[in-house]
Amino acid sequence: MRNIFALIMAAAVFFSCSGPGTKDYNFAVNGTIEGDYSGKAFLYKRESGEWIALDSVQVENNAFRFEGNIDLPEVYYISIEGQNRFASFFAEQSEITFAASTADFGKPVITGSVAQAEYDAYNAEVAVYEDQLGEIWGRIKAARDEENTEVVAQEEAAYDEVDAQMKDFILDNAMEKNASVVAAYTVLRNAYYYDETDLEPVVNNFDPSIDSSIYVVKLAERVSILKSVAVGQPAVDFSMEDPEGNPVQLSSLYGKYLLVDFWASWCGPCRMENPNVVAAYKDFSEKGFDILGVSFDKSKDKWLEAVEADELTWHHVSDLKGWGNEAGKLYAVNSIPANILLDPEGTIIAKNLRGEDLRAKLAEVLGE
Repeated sequence: MRNIFALIMAAAVFFSCSGPGTKDYNFAVNGTIEGDYSGKAFLYKRESGEWIALDSVQVENNAFRFEGNIDLPEVYYISIEGQNRFASFFAEQSEITFAASTADFGKPVITGSVAQAEYDAYNAEVAVYEDQLGEIWGRIKAARDEENTEVVAQEEAAYDEVDAQMKDFILDNAMEKNASVVAAYTVLRNAYYYDETDLEPVVNNFDPSIDSSIYVVKLAERVSILKSVAVGQPAVDFSMEDPEGNPVQLSSLYGKYLLVDFWASWCGPCRMENPNVVAAYKDFSEKGFDILGVSFDKSKDKWLEAVEADELTWHHVSDLKGWGNEAGKLYAVNSIPANILLDPEGTIIAKNLRGEDLRAKLAEVLGE
């Protein structure tokens, strides 16, 4: 059976045999698929969480070709019929070869893209941190099983240190490679780690040559939104329907300390955190604490089943748009669980409080 690198050569031959004529494209992807396959290949990109179809071609003799125009490097995706898998790569103004197999389509070999090579090198460096975190997490779980609280505390401190190093690396890499679209992309992918004070210096440092990159644009938008909903700012008002279809205005709930809790039935970490939120509500609701749950669900049935199962006995709203939730956009929420705590006047006084941190903050403002 031909190996992946033989398929790369086949793709190069496939391209060189194309007929003469004026080029009306500035990038091309010459793909080959190892294995028994005779369907279509599809080219996509993602915008605002949605899949955007760019092109489709028939795979012939295990080869296919896409042509198009692109300004700056951008992550594109290829899929094939019969597989619910997408292989990502950085498209740019070049001749790119894409070699994959039907057995492991999600891991193609890409050549001809400088941006992809840079991204691969970045991933190799990040993997050093991720491997360390995986090893430490294994030790934490073992210590928890043995109920060794001293070792758990030591390993959790070690985990936090390596995690902080990884986050610093991502930002430092972008500051150093300020003309790199790839660096902007890596920060955007990890933007949920950072607040506006972390991101703004990076955004301001990007070279003007990449100002039009979708990743720089999105980061700048995120900084702007984060600044508007930073601690000390008035909450951004919104209205959304409750389970009965009645509109609920955020500002209508002012007058108590209000936790706006972004979550979803399908979110494992959210469901794990819910017991902590339930306990806090039981202990502080009569002292002036209230909660508005904002669900990122798409299924109303699953949303309400989770509300009942987890005994979430407070206000709930959703527009059933999943990650497109309009309130989530207003607060730059791109990972859940997430929350904001408002004072009775509707001013943001804390963000992303979990577990004991939520209880400690409530005890501070409401008393034990």
